[in-house]
Amino acid sequence: MKYKISILMAAAILIVCLPAGAVLQVDFQTAMELALKNNRGLKLLKVDSQYADLQVKEAYSAAYPTINAIGSYSRSIIIPEMESDFEMNGERMSFRMALGRENNFFGQIELQQPLWIAGKIGLGVKIAKIYRQIADYGVDHGESDLKMLVTQAYYTALLAGEMHRLTVETEGQIANHLKNAEAMFAEGVVSEYDKLRAEVELANFKPQVTAAEEGWKMALEALRIVMGLNPEEEFELTGELEEEIPGEVEIDAAVLRALQNRVDYKQLALRGKMLNHILEVEKRNQYWPNFFLSVGYQLQAQEEDFDIDDYFWGEGLSAGIAVSIPLFDGFKTKNRIQMAKVNLKRQAIITSQVEEGIRMEVKTAVWQLEQAVEKLTASRQAVMQAEKGYAIAEVRYESGISTQVELLDARLAQTQAQIGELSAKFDIILAKAALERAMGR
Repeated sequence: MKYKISILMAAAILIVCLPAGAVLQVDFQTAMELALKNNRGLKLLKVDSQYADLQVKEAYSAAYPTINAIGSYSRSIIIPEMESDFEMNGERMSFRMALGRENNFFGQIELQQPLWIAGKIGLGVKIAKIYRQIADYGVDHGESDLKMLVTQAYYTALLAGEMHRLTVETEGQIANHLKNAEAMFAEGVVSEYDKLRAEVELANFKPQVTAAEEGWKMALEALRIVMGLNPEEEFELTGELEEEIPGEVEIDAAVLRALQNRVDYKQLALRGKMLNHILEVEKRNQYWPNFFLSVGYQLQAQEEDFDIDDYFWGEGLSAGIAVSIPLFDGFKTKNRIQMAKVNLKRQAIITSQVEEGIRMEVKTAVWQLEQAVEKLTASRQAVMQAEKGYAIAEVRYESGISTQVELLDARLAQTQAQIGELSAKFDIILAKAALERAMGR
């Protein structure tokens, strides 16, 4: 009995001492790794890249021989006959001969090897390899977009958390001011108006705290989705909303780097190259000869019974070279050539548009970064002034020179200045990330 009780006590102690579900600590690097691992859109792009690899192998297979085996059996219902006349000993005679037997068996193995298909096999391989490069660049482009999305979601969550913290702190200070005002009113030091004003300020500020909390929850949920975490997985952020002011960026150099590094721009160049190869293939579909080698081996038997062991099997082996020259296909090839030329013109226009878009994207990112830097400089100055103003307001209030209203206004001004500084830091982080993405880094 004592033994059983000891076991139960040990089990209870073990259950109590077991740690609860671990909370995942997420910094920016962890968020990025989780997103790159779990994002379904990126997985789909990688599958497309694998599909492109298989297309390259398929293009190579056109140069290999094809081997086909054919077998058939037929039952002759009515066997055709041939009548033949001949003369023997001065007498004219005739006889009939059956042309075949009831059971007919036929088997064949045929090999066909392309010798030269107007160079289209090599062009097909080149087209498939270019398509594979385009698919690989698609994965890189998807990763770039995802990294930008993670940056936005992660630092939005950090900003929302900091704003929630500031509003909670401010609410606590307003509540303390209300307690002081109530105590001073009870002692007859301040008027009822000061107490009422503190009550109104606290009531007015509570919705801001609620809104900040809801915004924080929504930002965390958005980050959870980007990282691909399950709803039941708990996590908390460990990073800080800090960012150094970057140096000046030269726009022309940034645009040049973008045109050199952007994978979406490289994709367009590859598409243009692929379309040129497609045009060449279509041209070779007209009037260009195609040469094939064929080798065939046949087995054949005709008998009246099914005693296959006694069959006589006739054998045949043949080899030859075939030449095919497309002369006229109802203008199909001619129209396909014109379509390929139109696609090339269209690709040139798209490339020009994308190039202009990249230039504008880089310039916009640079301008936004410059504005964010100016905003951070101004907001830091505003925070210093607001902190100084609040310190002065506290001294004046404690000395009885100013009212509770002035003190509350100074505290709210300090909170707004701090929120402005956080927002400016957030803008710099996103502007730098946008510029990095625009330049293809």
